[in-house]
Amino acid sequence: MARYLIHRPAIALSEAIPAIGVFMALLLGGCAGPRYLRPDVPVPPSYRGDAMAPGVPDAANRGEPGSLGELRWQDLLRDEELSRLIQEALDHNLDVQIAAARVLEARAQLSVSRSARQPSVNALGSYNNLRAAEDNTNYTNLSVSLGWELDLWGRIRNTSAAARAALLANEQARRLVLETLVSDVADAYFLLRDLDLELEITRHTLKLREDSRDLIQLRVDNGYSSEIDLQQAEVLVRGARTGLTGLELQSEQTENQVAFLLGRNPGPIVRGRSLLEQELAPSLPAGLPSTLLDRRPDIRQAEQQLVGDHALVAVAKAAFFPTISLTATAGMESSALRNLLKTSSGTWFFGPAASLPIFNAGAIQAGVRSAEARRQQSLLAYQKTVQQAFREVADSLAARRKLAELRTQQEGLVESLRQGVDLADLAYKGGVVSYLEYLDSERQLLDAQLLLVRIRREELTNFVALYRALGGGWQ
Repeated sequence: MARYLIHRPAIALSEAIPAIGVFMALLLGGCAGPRYLRPDVPVPPSYRGDAMAPGVPDAANRGEPGSLGELRWQDLLRDEELSRLIQEALDHNLDVQIAAARVLEARAQLSVSRSARQPSVNALGSYNNLRAAEDNTNYTNLSVSLGWELDLWGRIRNTSAAARAALLANEQARRLVLETLVSDVADAYFLLRDLDLELEITRHTLKLREDSRDLIQLRVDNGYSSEIDLQQAEVLVRGARTGLTGLELQSEQTENQVAFLLGRNPGPIVRGRSLLEQELAPSLPAGLPSTLLDRRPDIRQAEQQLVGDHALVAVAKAAFFPTISLTATAGMESSALRNLLKTSSGTWFFGPAASLPIFNAGAIQAGVRSAEARRQQSLLAYQKTVQQAFREVADSLAARRKLAELRTQQEGLVESLRQGVDLADLAYKGGVVSYLEYLDSERQLLDAQLLLVRIRREELTNFVALYRALGGGWQ
């Protein structure tokens, strides 16, 4: 048997090499690492504070949105001027353009990583002049080389997978920028309309206080009121003017903020509906919490980061195994340039090359541990992002309920204080109460009116925040 093996033709060994290579590729294919599976995260059966049904099947069957997160932002906001401003921001905001450029960069990086899976071809030309003693030799070379790394261990494949995950993460980051931009424009616009209403109330209050001060001045001149009443009236007038100046400053700065979000230089902003005329889409249920994992761009971005780091662990492990490449070179070489293109000057070379790490002081193992630690960080970041998403939805749902209650209560308080001011005015003119008591009731009414305006703005901004927390369709 031994003699038979020794005298077999050499061609048998060459036939066995491909089979051995295939066998080792199948045996060690596990070096590519286990397949990525989405990690299990605890998902509640429903959102805390969502008093409505988790879905509206009839609406879904009619092709209508069954939950708030399925609405388009154009259907959520009913102010035409606000919609126009949002569209302008989407077209010209610099953060959006930066995010889009990052997507293009990631797409190019993916193409670079995928190119490593294909053979590379290079052309080389050289001319050398060698002089030794009295001998002078010219040497000319013109060749084409081909190289191809065999991805037996999945290093190139997983590098490409990591680049693809980076591209998808950048796509989700761009969508997150869009969501943030739309909500920022809406919030700033609602604040601007809030300030407009506060300015209107404050100007009206200032006018009333100036009229009251002038009336008291007449009473003082005729001996019906004291200088103390006049002084108190002047204090209220100055206070209203100070408040008005502060509101005007805040309004102008908010206009500048909106202009910046729109990609403009600072300037005035055209208004649409007033704050009290704003209409939002009808209340819809929040939907199923399980759909949040696929709707929120920050969650999807965190998951793609995890996918990429999972692939990079396999890349780090592949460094333990040899790098095998096929190389070939063909060309012409001659000591005389005129003989370079002759058939006799042709040369060629073909052969495999392998590189196997033997000793590197534990650098490869440390690289694997580092990659596994990054993957663990990405996993924890993904879990944290999911928990944060559920918290944001629950907070917005709670605010939706309580702000509606608070607004109703504040409306009742404003109406009661308005009636109290009318009665105090009559009582003061009739000499029943002091001017100080009248001023106190008037001050309480102003504070209550301004608070009611702010509560209404908080309702609007919270509705937008809830829509964003649900991963609303900002397409």
